[in-house]
Amino acid sequence: MDRKEFAKQALCATALFSAAPALGVASKQPSPLDEAVPSFKPLFNGKNLDGFVDVNTSEDTWWVEDGILKATGQPIGVIRTEKQYQNFILDVEWRHMEPGGNSGVFVWANGTPHEDNPYPKGMEVQMLDTQWAEIHDRPIEYVHGHLFPAMNLEGTIPDNPSEIEGRSYALENRVNATGEWNRYIVVCVDGTIKLSVNGKFVNGIRSTKRKKGYICPESEGAEVHFRKMDIMELPGGVISPDQVAPVVG
Repeated sequence: MDRKEFAKQALCATALFSAAPALGVASKQPSPLDEAVPSFKPLFNGKNLDGFVDVNTSEDTWWVEDGILKATGQPIGVIRTEKQYQNFILDVEWRHMEPGGNSGVFVWANGTPHEDNPYPKGMEVQMLDTQWAEIHDRPIEYVHGHLFPAMNLEGTIPDNPSEIEGRSYALENRVNATGEWNRYIVVCVDGTIKLSVNGKFVNGIRSTKRKKGYICPESEGAEVHFRKMDIMELPGGVISPDQVAPVVG
């Protein structure tokens, strides 16, 4: 290639590079907006309880073994995240190790127990063993992903009203049996919670009184395991001070 031809091709390449933005050609230079793209991060790191604070259980209640967060179920109570969350997606895998096991995760919750109860005020995403309904002589729909306000939190609007006022039940029975893993994807945005159970969205509820608070895994009488607990934080929304759980120092 002679110098004249080389200069001609170099000039064409320079012109195309300069025109790339106008032509819609993707630029390789980083954009400030790239940093704002939401992504999942571990809420539970698979090693220890860093990022969580014990509220009212004990140092022997929770432990990590083979990358799994385990709870004995005793005493009844919760741990909480160190920080509060407003809009987010929670991806969690859990299983019960005993027939009739009871547990759950509170979202937008207070960081302290409510009055004389072991549970915080907030919204609960319930996790029940499938044999719980038979053992307690209750309807089978109880064990497949109830969503409800806890500890007298008012102002909830259930997608699928249950026989218990304020609660919403899942439209399909999708929770697996004792000892088997389940996957919940919990979408919490602007006071609305949508729940996917093992691959399908089946429940939802809205809270007019609470839009931000702590996330609290629950110990409630029987051994429960959490294999994964990942969170994707989403952009915030319009919120008033009375829709935020009290901050715990």
